[in-house]
Amino acid sequence: MSLPIHLALVPDGVDIPEQEITKVGAALSKQIERDFAPIWKTDATISAFVRLEDVPVDYWPIIIMRNVKDAAGYHQDENGQPFAVVEFESEWSLTASHEMLEMLADPFGRRLRAANLLDQAIQLEQEPKRVRYLVEVCDPCEAGQFSYQINGIQVSDFYTPNFFDPVKSTVLRYSFTGAIDSPLKVLEGGYISWVDPISGHWFQLRMFPDDFNSQVPHILDLSLNEAFENLRKKISLRSAVDLMTRHPKYQDTLPKAPVLTSRTFVRDNTLNEEQKNRADNIRKEVSELMNNH
Repeated sequence: MSLPIHLALVPDGVDIPEQEITKVGAALSKQIERDFAPIWKTDATISAFVRLEDVPVDYWPIIIMRNVKDAAGYHQDENGQPFAVVEFESEWSLTASHEMLEMLADPFGRRLRAANLLDQAIQLEQEPKRVRYLVEVCDPCEAGQFSYQINGIQVSDFYTPNFFDPVKSTVLRYSFTGAIDSPLKVLEGGYISWVDPISGHWFQLRMFPDDFNSQVPHILDLSLNEAFENLRKKISLRSAVDLMTRHPKYQDTLPKAPVLTSRTFVRDNTLNEEQKNRADNIRKEVSELMNNH
C-alpha cells in the first residue's frame, strides 16, 4: 500500500477570498476522487489554505501568485519535493487543476512512456519511429474549450493511460471528457513533448503559433535551444519543458464560467517555524527562477 499524496492549494501575495479558495479546493478534491484517481490509480488529497505558512511541511503546494510567468509551472524544492506555481489570472482554477493532475501522474517530473511517434508528427515529414514521451496528462488537451466544470468551477481535461495505445478502440476513452478521440492525438491549443532515443533531442509538437513558427501544427527541436539544455541538467524534465513553453491564454477559448474575484483577508499571525521557513525558501526559489530565466 503506497503512502497517500497530500496537496495544498494556497495563494501567496494575492488576496483571494477564503470562500473562493475553499470552493476551488472542493472542486479539485472531487476531480481527484471521482474523475482522476479511478483512472490513474492514485491515492491523493488536496486541501485549501489561506497562506503559505499554514501549509504542513509534508504537503506539496500549488501556489497562486502574481507576475510569475517565468516561474509558472512545476518545480521542486531544496529537498526535491514537488510544488507548482500558478499565475493569478481569470482562469487560475483551470491552471491549478492542470498542475495538480500532472503532479499526481508524474510527481517528480521525469516519467517517460515509450510509444510510436504520433501521426501528426509523421504528417510533418518526421520519420516513423519509437520515441519516449514525457507524461504530462493535460498538455495535449489543455485549451480552455476542452475543459469542464465541477461545482461551477472550470477544471482541466486529462488523457488516460490508453492515450499511448498503438491502435484505436471504439470502447476506450483517451481523455476524461472524450475530447481526445484516438491515441496520441494533440488537440487545438495543446502540445506534446518527446525524446528521440537515437539523437537524444527533445521535441514538441505544438498546436498553436509561437515566436518560432506561426504555422499550426509545427514541431520545435527544444534541444537546439541552449537554455533548455542547461535547464534540464539542473532541474526536472517537466520543469525545464514548462519554462520553455509559452502557451496561449485559456480564456481565448474558455467556456463561460464564474468570475473569480478578490478581497482582503483577516489573517492569523500565529506561525509554525518549520512551515514559515519552508514558505520563505519556496519564495526565494521562485524569485531565483524569475531572475535567472
